[in-house]
Amino acid sequence: MRTIAHTHSYEAPLYTTLGKVTALWAVANVGYFLFAPVFGYDASYNASPITMALYFLFWAVASVWVFWDLFAPRFARTSLLWAYGGLCLASAALVWVLVCLFSFLPTLQGPVLAPYTDLLLATPWYFLPKAAELLMQQVLIAALVWGLWHHFHSLSRVMRSYSLLFGGGHVALFLLSSAPTPHAAVMTLAAILSGLVFPYLLLRVRGGFIYSYLIHLLFYIALALVLHAWPPPGYSLLG
Repeated sequence: MRTIAHTHSYEAPLYTTLGKVTALWAVANVGYFLFAPVFGYDASYNASPITMALYFLFWAVASVWVFWDLFAPRFARTSLLWAYGGLCLASAALVWVLVCLFSFLPTLQGPVLAPYTDLLLATPWYFLPKAAELLMQQVLIAALVWGLWHHFHSLSRVMRSYSLLFGGGHVALFLLSSAPTPHAAVMTLAAILSGLVFPYLLLRVRGGFIYSYLIHLLFYIALALVLHAWPPPGYSLLG
């Protein structure tokens, strides 16, 4: 259902919102790449799914807490809680069915370069930490979009700014982490194109956060299905 973007007063300047989003995303990713191995955990969703899921759930909750003054007015209408709850259950059921279908596909074998090959070598357990990571990302995306809206009050400018910032963030992350070029290119392009979808859903559609999160997760499930059905060069089906 289409609705009008919220226009309640939000006092924080744009640079503060951008700084918080950047800091949370950077610290969460640095912790994943660097600190997890220090504590004896593989930086891989397939090898440590529960640990990685709890890790990103922590950052999702922390992100909500940091931006609560921005989020709270958007969740003040308790009359919509049942509708949102039903939408969440329907979304969870759809994801569960797709993951079950994925479990019937053969497993791939090939070079391991965690975390960049996690999706290629994914088991159904992969989607548990991935769902938690994407929840954290969607919280930060919502903060970014709503922060941009309070600054620009223009959907088109929010969409352009979001694509530039979110796409640029992916470029910086992949350059710093020496990600394989195909992986970096696909994910960066997807991040830029999400600017055509996520800002509109978050600003114009009731329940847009749930829809955008579902689309984000379905993108990875669909990509995993494609990669397992048609393996890239260097990877083959087990058995």
